[in-house]
Amino acid sequence: MKLDVWLEGKMTPVGTLERLADKTLRFTYSNDATLPISASMIVRQASYSDAACVAYFGNLLFEGQALEHVVATHGLDRDDIGSLLYHLGTDCAGAISITPEGTGPGKYPGRFPHDYEEIDHNRMRTIITSLHRHGRLPDGERDPSPVAGIQPKLAVVYHDQKFYQPKIGSKAPTTHILKVSPRSDLAIAKYEAALLGFATTIDIVSAETQFLEFIGDDGEEIGAVLSTRFDRRVDDSCISRLHCEDFCQALGLSKVLKYERNAQRDDLRFSAKAIGQIASQTAVPANFQIDFFKQTLFNLAVGNTDNHAKNGTILYRGNYGVLAPLYDVVPITINPHFTHQLAFRIGDAKWTEDVTVDNIEKFMGDIGFRRKKFEKRWLDILSHIAKESVPYFAAQGGKPLADGIAAQLTVLQEALKLNLNIPERDYFPRPIRDQG
Repeated sequence: MKLDVWLEGKMTPVGTLERLADKTLRFTYSNDATLPISASMIVRQASYSDAACVAYFGNLLFEGQALEHVVATHGLDRDDIGSLLYHLGTDCAGAISITPEGTGPGKYPGRFPHDYEEIDHNRMRTIITSLHRHGRLPDGERDPSPVAGIQPKLAVVYHDQKFYQPKIGSKAPTTHILKVSPRSDLAIAKYEAALLGFATTIDIVSAETQFLEFIGDDGEEIGAVLSTRFDRRVDDSCISRLHCEDFCQALGLSKVLKYERNAQRDDLRFSAKAIGQIASQTAVPANFQIDFFKQTLFNLAVGNTDNHAKNGTILYRGNYGVLAPLYDVVPITINPHFTHQLAFRIGDAKWTEDVTVDNIEKFMGDIGFRRKKFEKRWLDILSHIAKESVPYFAAQGGKPLADGIAAQLTVLQEALKLNLNIPERDYFPRPIRDQG
């Protein structure tokens, strides 16, 4: 089986993906290819073997109704990446699409409103209710632009307070992602909107978000966070996709290695040194290092320990990339049901409780800083977060969020042996190293 691999806006395939009889994969760039599809797969004449292909193309598949449907109806194995992409390759993230050989691109830019249809109020309410209650779309409802992640969500175009989706067959992109709070975690959307909203106040480039409330079929209030997609370009009425890849793809890592704790080999590990490797290949490495370090400090402060390699993205302009805005920020440490272990080590620290100044400075060196000093400018960021975020979160997210963040900041303050001037809050039962 041969599949064409496309970048949106290109008139010819960038390469060919072959699924061999034993289900292994082989990718070969086209003779006229100039732009790589990944930092881990530079343009070359020689083909890429199965290991590299599984790491990159396997990361284009994500769990959800569409995958379950294809597996069930076609009797496919979950490790048969080539066959799955034969059916699902038009729904890959970013500007990449994969289609059966000779059938043309899987994606085109969209013209608004010509290529879109409005989702009326009643239909939207039914969709939101189903996502909230069941974590999936209603039976018979199509999702023309599936989105990765475990939280219930829908990709849409949001314009003049109305929701739209691409017309069938248009292959047009969406501009926003609407994430709906599940019944099991009613406040999660409000929390994410509050966290990302505060991040923008301290000059951390973040996904533009807003908190919305919907009324469900039974009159219940359902919270959702609406995020503007950073992998899109909107020029007047034209909407197009930007090429991007997550850190797993850029490092040639399988999705099972998105946490450093899952690694067995140093050369196949999502780590601070691996992040430094990514930074060195970007347009301005120093900017990438600074931006990523600021994101890391913020995630530490608010307890987002789920900032794994699938939650970091590189946006491309030609051959070189930049760090994408901060997104998918969740206060994991206020939830006792998830591990609080860091997604990657800060120096030698695996837990917030062990993040010393020495560990932070080691981390700075690992990601590529020449001046590995936790100096006043960085301490000021943490101090500002501690002083200003807690009352902000109380107003925007509610008392449990503010109390939980204050508890997380207190743990970080004690580990660093610094005074961050954290406002006094009520006691919050935050576990220590996952122990009650």
